[in-house]
Amino acid sequence: MGILELMAAPFAECMVLVGIHTYLGIHVLRRRVIFVDLALAQIAALGTMLGFLFGIMPETTAALIVSMAFTFLGAAVFSLTRVRGERIPQEAIIGLVYAITAAIAVLVVEKTQGGEHLKEILVGCILWVTWGDVLTAAIAYTFVGILHYVFHKQFFLISENPERAIQEGLSVKAWDFFFYVTFGFVITFSTRVAGVLLVFVFLVAPAIMAFLITDRLRYQLLIGWAMGTVVTVAGLLLSFVMDLPSGPSVVAFYGVALTLGALVFYVVRAKRRLRALGWIGAGLLLTTFVAGVFFFGATWLATTPLAISQERAHVQREMSQRGQGGLVDADRRGEGAVTKPISSSDGYARGRQCSKVYESLSDAEARLRFIEQLLRRCKRGGVKLLRVFLSDPETPTFFRSEGRDLLERTTGQDFGYDPELEPSGNQTALNRLEQYLDTLPAQKPPRPKQSGRPGKPDCVSEC
Repeated sequence: MGILELMAAPFAECMVLVGIHTYLGIHVLRRRVIFVDLALAQIAALGTMLGFLFGIMPETTAALIVSMAFTFLGAAVFSLTRVRGERIPQEAIIGLVYAITAAIAVLVVEKTQGGEHLKEILVGCILWVTWGDVLTAAIAYTFVGILHYVFHKQFFLISENPERAIQEGLSVKAWDFFFYVTFGFVITFSTRVAGVLLVFVFLVAPAIMAFLITDRLRYQLLIGWAMGTVVTVAGLLLSFVMDLPSGPSVVAFYGVALTLGALVFYVVRAKRRLRALGWIGAGLLLTTFVAGVFFFGATWLATTPLAISQERAHVQREMSQRGQGGLVDADRRGEGAVTKPISSSDGYARGRQCSKVYESLSDAEARLRFIEQLLRRCKRGGVKLLRVFLSDPETPTFFRSEGRDLLERTTGQDFGYDPELEPSGNQTALNRLEQYLDTLPAQKPPRPKQSGRPGKPDCVSEC
């Protein structure tokens, strides 16, 4: 699959996000409520998780309705807590709301095994966005954009000068509520596909860069949109070339762009530019030194017993007791039996025997090594068994982690699988893996070269 086919829809979704979030980010910076986005997103996430507690799946329209209702409640709270001559900054209240809703969401996760869904809300799944999602978001954000265009004078007045708004007869609380309702409407849609982190960066990073350059709204919007476009293209391209998650790649590239921009402005606006360049050089040297110390220190520490977990040490002891040179399986009496590697001449690797051999291996280590050998001859069959391995509730956490790493090495993606969760909490990731399997073509491994009648291909039923 080429980069255009894979990244076209995610890029279009990011452009839609950049368009509306840059504008809203300017409002947020002028109001000095930087973390209101995170708070509203967390409130929406709490609504999703509570809906899941009642059996409402997070991907459904019902979940969107519940999240939207919770977001509107959050909008009411934030509009009512903005008062004249406030002794407690509103940012403190926003942070407290975020912490409380996040804690409640964790408690709900413990009851629902919905950790995979909470992870998706945090980091998003922008790579899996469809053109239908893009169209829905574009329509929703256009509606919000029209409202803000019609009432832009009122919105900017209460953002920049609420005292003057009161003098002109505007109800600040009512207009605040209206603003936060539209804001929360956008956030609820955005976090479903982009996640909290990417949405927050889209909201704040372009606005920060625009504020560094100019105070004029028109130019701030143009600068923010330009930066968002360039950074999004670079981040998505980086994720494709280096096979990295798309959302976090864009977030990280925003960090790089802001850092470079801040350094450039520091030098340009410094009275003594050579001295400013010297300070930047000293900072780079110090950063390189600290990074080097960390790299070599972590490399050395990884070779010490301090880096081996109790579970890994237990596994290594069992493997050393059972012997070296092959896969180990234990029968009902606990006696070790070393299995053979897959080859063209092994009878158990023919026809429908791969699944039977896998099922006969009661040891998770042996099953994983068998899958590794099968993947070298038949990718589709190996991935199918790997999905069975990852969906087995009896598979220990350590080996689920090993299986996830094998999956990522084989397919180039982890599908959002979290080895710390039980299979029920990874159902979305396993469904994505099933969809990926449908895209793999059926294939037959090469027949062994030998005289006489050629042998049967290995694992035909699996491939």
